[in-house]
Amino acid sequence: MTLNSVMAVLCGTLLLTACGGGSDSGDTGTGGGPSAPLSTAYYGMWQLDGDTYVGISERSITTYVNDPTQGCMEVGLFNILSSTANSVVTEDVETSERSTSRFAMSGGNLRVTEDNVTLEFVPGDYPDLSNGCGSASSVRSMTFSLALDYLPPAVSINRGVQLTGRVEYQYGVHFDINRNNVADAGDVLVQLQHFKSASGSAEETALSNLGANIWAVFPRKQALGTTTTSSSNSANMVQVQQNDSVLTFNVDVRTHPLVGFIDAQTPMFVYTYINYPQPEADVIAGWLDGPWNWSSETHEDRYPDSGFTQPNLHANMQMLDAPNDLIKGEAKWVDINAVSFSFSQ
Repeated sequence: MTLNSVMAVLCGTLLLTACGGGSDSGDTGTGGGPSAPLSTAYYGMWQLDGDTYVGISERSITTYVNDPTQGCMEVGLFNILSSTANSVVTEDVETSERSTSRFAMSGGNLRVTEDNVTLEFVPGDYPDLSNGCGSASSVRSMTFSLALDYLPPAVSINRGVQLTGRVEYQYGVHFDINRNNVADAGDVLVQLQHFKSASGSAEETALSNLGANIWAVFPRKQALGTTTTSSSNSANMVQVQQNDSVLTFNVDVRTHPLVGFIDAQTPMFVYTYINYPQPEADVIAGWLDGPWNWSSETHEDRYPDSGFTQPNLHANMQMLDAPNDLIKGEAKWVDINAVSFSFSQ
């Protein structure tokens, strides 16, 4: 599907009143590389009447269209091949079809024109992605495991010395579902993450009790960069378990419209992160590693060390990481030893 096709669907069946005639400004890309970056005035999330959104960023465009007959969300992924300040040539990630779009601001609204179709969008919020129309692949479920050098039976959360709102623990995978080899808007994360809560009390708990969720990556409004968000509904699609030093994530890919694009060929990277200020000096008996061994506040690892890899590029979709190769810090709790994937149809 091209962006033209999406526009036609919107105008023909959903939002006829939002469409108008287009005019050819002649300001189009050539498909041979960007002659100028698209203006940041067009970046961000934009919305039409109802559950219909478009996310525009420097390198990609994502459409989110609610299907009123099925009551679910359809997502389209498009990479920007070339651009001018006011236009882009995009390619559909699934079909490789190309189209040209022109942009203009009308007050605070965004006007998008393709061929003779123009739609006017208002600044939008983030769409509800908890009910997709089905997987883009034949995959029904995905399991991945992260083997760390060591994980304790329990971790401390909401510590008094921690800043409110700061991420304390993070273990996950970033999936480049628009397959442009860039961590950017349109991608999706599956991760265990815990923030220091203003209302939560300090406690000791197993990592798996912190739960995991699906996080969508959206463009920032009229600025470079991205933001991520999740919903309580999508948390039901991910289960995480800890067995000694291994975290295993089980993901239902059928009901989230972004996760439905993931398969064994999807570029991805694994990341781990701890922020632990003022580590305690007391040694805990029976633990192989803990704060008493740490001098740093931040501890971080990544596999691969840079860029992306794909599960299908590795024998049996199993990957090994070099020991003691942390990006920051000393904690064995984030030192990735191995990663494995499996997909069920």
